[in-house]
Amino acid sequence: MTTVHKSTSVLEERARALAAELGADFVPREGKSVEWLIREAGGKALLIVEKNDLILHQGEEAFFFHPNMAVLRIQALKKGQRDPLVHALDIRSGDQILDCTLGLGADALVAAYAAGDKGAVTGIEHNRLIALIVREGLQHYQHRKSDDLYRIMARIRVLQGDHRALLKSFAKGSFDSVYFDPMFRQALRASNGIGGLRQLADPRPIEADVIAEARRVARRRVVMKERRDSPEWDRLAPERVEGGKYAPVAYGIWSGGGEAFGGER
Repeated sequence: MTTVHKSTSVLEERARALAAELGADFVPREGKSVEWLIREAGGKALLIVEKNDLILHQGEEAFFFHPNMAVLRIQALKKGQRDPLVHALDIRSGDQILDCTLGLGADALVAAYAAGDKGAVTGIEHNRLIALIVREGLQHYQHRKSDDLYRIMARIRVLQGDHRALLKSFAKGSFDSVYFDPMFRQALRASNGIGGLRQLADPRPIEADVIAEARRVARRRVVMKERRDSPEWDRLAPERVEGGKYAPVAYGIWSGGGEAFGGER
């Protein structure tokens, strides 16, 4: 863990605190390049703390928090356009949503917007580095084009851990909906950003007993995103799979414990 070249005492103190949280070593920047610091560390990953960013350098990849397409999707929702995820989760004002595979947090941001000021999203991320980067990003990210993005980000709580274990710790009906977006068995397309994420993400598929646990926790429904032609649909047998005829992804839907499937508004 280190800081940018033009650091401050506040930034260095934050970097030291984050290093202690991770159990990582803090090294003063002292004008050294990223390549030099990684070489000194024996090829280990390097986290750089900036004022509004936390950037992970691992091999040739750089990974950092960015709302990506979430901003455009939120803008579309404001114009009354349909978002497939919001529709699949049947998000209503004030909903409490559990995102079991937080990743970069884009879907969590869209869900938090759709749930409104009284709603909230709890995001579980298995990887400690991703969880830290996204948590810090939600707290420090700056965006000029969306004044309410900060309020939306504040509705997201990040938990680091294995959703398989954490699901068991929640009481029955703790959330309105539970969402899974596991790393696809086969990537849809090449992407530097996703490539960096794939190195860190939990590669294990969702198991049937996890879906059953999610249905216990969900009052309304459980939703999983996957490739449209994925064999996962046959293996996990959702009650319904929905998505556009030519869309590359689809959403599998199971009823939750609090409402029979099909209770559409």
